[in-house]
Amino acid sequence: MGKIPTHPFPDKSGDGNNVKNQFLVVIFFIFSGLIISPAVMAERNSVPHSDGVGTGATRVVYPSGSKHVTLSVNNTADHPFLVESVVLDESMQQEAPFIITPPLFRLDGGQRNTLRIMRTGGHFPADRESINWICVKPIPPESDSTRDEGEKDSVGRDNLSVTTRLLSGICIKLFFRPEIVHGNSLDMADKVTWTIKGKTVTASNPTHFYMNISWASVNGKKLKMDKTYIPPFSEEKYPLPEGVVKNNAISWSVVGDYGEEKKILSILN
Repeated sequence: MGKIPTHPFPDKSGDGNNVKNQFLVVIFFIFSGLIISPAVMAERNSVPHSDGVGTGATRVVYPSGSKHVTLSVNNTADHPFLVESVVLDESMQQEAPFIITPPLFRLDGGQRNTLRIMRTGGHFPADRESINWICVKPIPPESDSTRDEGEKDSVGRDNLSVTTRLLSGICIKLFFRPEIVHGNSLDMADKVTWTIKGKTVTASNPTHFYMNISWASVNGKKLKMDKTYIPPFSEEKYPLPEGVVKNNAISWSVVGDYGEEKKILSILN
């Protein structure tokens, strides 16, 4: 289903008081012994994982008329994690107009919790899907046995800030879908066209949906796809494999709302 991108969380340390408060929250959750109950709604086994923590889906669709959507987070490890979550915009450089509750919680080994994602504002196109990223970051507990006294003494606000900033999270797609966009991408995937232009293969998406490409292959040669989705009314270019010419058949697979795939056979123009 393509690569699940990972990205460091934005540094939201702020001033000294904010960092101090964050440090106190972390200490509280580590030692509180709070138990998170499994989510009521059953979902598939987690797909994206990081250090034993995984999400129950590879993508989430947010219909514009919904008050919120949910995503389960599972801990398959035998020890607890703090789990921090945020919604980032397409560039993954800043937060998107959504909030996640709870934004920070303790998740014990073998437990599951449900995140609730709610829109807080923002302006999105009314005629096409928009993409954001739900990023979930597990923060493992520190073992005293793995740190000497000097390291223990150095644990403070700055170290916590650096750790928080550098840890990568699991990031999955969040598609915001306007009311006028009906159906799903699988039903519209046949409208995607593939064209040879110079030394590239251009995939054009004339639909309202993001087309999430799992793979594409011509004459048994897979296209190198650094970006595995095509935005609505847009195109993406991929390097042309050697020996591939016009009128060759290209087989490719598109991923639907629930992670299901549909294989399609097209002709290179």
